[in-house]
Amino acid sequence: MEESPLPSAPHEATPRKRSDPGPEALKSVFRDRQEAMPREKLAKFGPKALSDAELLAVFLRVGRPGVNVLKLAELLLEAHGGDLRRLSHESAAELEKIRGMGKVHALELTAMFEFARRAVLRPREAQPRLHAPESVARFLAGRVMLETTESFYVLPLDKRMRLCAGVHAERLAVATGTADATGVHPRDVFREAIRADACFVVVSHNHPSGDCTPSPQDLRLTQMLIDAGRVVGIRVADHVVLGAFPPGAESSPDPVPRFHSMRQSGDVDFD
Repeated sequence: MEESPLPSAPHEATPRKRSDPGPEALKSVFRDRQEAMPREKLAKFGPKALSDAELLAVFLRVGRPGVNVLKLAELLLEAHGGDLRRLSHESAAELEKIRGMGKVHALELTAMFEFARRAVLRPREAQPRLHAPESVARFLAGRVMLETTESFYVLPLDKRMRLCAGVHAERLAVATGTADATGVHPRDVFREAIRADACFVVVSHNHPSGDCTPSPQDLRLTQMLIDAGRVVGIRVADHVVLGAFPPGAESSPDPVPRFHSMRQSGDVDFD
């Protein structure tokens, strides 16, 4: 009689070996880690602890294949000599030319820079009182931070030395020029002042060199404007020349650049 075969031992499942991640997966993990680092640092230490490149990386959020977000931020800065002001004035079309930048990134950055400009330039009050050269310097500080060339500003004031109601911030700069000169004509200076029914104007311009000492041309222009103001019945109250910010001032919530008041210094006879 044939013996029946013994029952086979129960089959033991062999544990499935987890496959090792391939090189592309490893690259993806590394890229994700690199892109999270600036955000982690921001959360832990706050925005002042971040470098310019790390702050840009936070806004950009993600990089592109072969270019992680921190490297992309560094490429953006390198393309503009590390100058954030130059970068902030670039068009979206120019930003797109940077390796790793796409149209969406470029548009987002230009919108971010415009938002920052508006936050800095918009006055805290609708009609700030600009009765002293320091108040003028403080009011224009945000604009000076953003300027790489010389710009000439006209501030139309009412009888209480407040900025006239309805004055448009974008019309304050009546002339912009090269790094060391502006072309200013009295009609440009008094056009907005007449429209705003001003009693006074304070004029101001920045020196990109950082030295706020007025030049002989500045003094001649001021005298010409004082004479023109007498004719149109709007007194020029002062001409404030703006220079560089003291060390550390740009990180202050209320920075004031160095300034020179021609009235206080007696450079020109305003009366």
